[in-house]
Amino acid sequence: RSQLRMSRGMPSVSGLAQSMEKMLSGVGDKVIELSRDKWYKLVFSILIDIIGIMTYLIPLLAELMDVFWAPLSALLIFQMYGSSLLTGVALIEELLPFTDIVPTATIGWLCQYTILGAWLGIDLSPKGPLRPNPRITEVRED
Repeated sequence: RSQLRMSRGMPSVSGLAQSMEKMLSGVGDKVIELSRDKWYKLVFSILIDIIGIMTYLIPLLAELMDVFWAPLSALLIFQMYGSSLLTGVALIEELLPFTDIVPTATIGWLCQYTILGAWLGIDLSPKGPLRPNPRITEVRED
């Protein structure tokens, strides 16, 4: 039985939500697992910044796309760095017009793993092990 129920050619909202939840379950755990290695974290940071910049490829829809990308980007950055400060800066940077060029996630990596963080007085070193978001749980099959 398909998770998406078709209603006049369109999937139902609950079916779409279940499919999305199933697709995203475990993503937070995987991001945390891979972000424990500083080089994977750098790759993810660059990827997050590239996706944020790519919204400029569609000139008229760029800022509208940022409304959807900003919270996802902020969530990923929080999962990787555990910093509310960096998460807030990333969210605001993605929402403000014409600021997508700023590589916030990569700057976060530089602050955590280079002298830049100490020079700026920003401490992004983990205070303890990062944990998955407790609100994201495994999807149960009915």
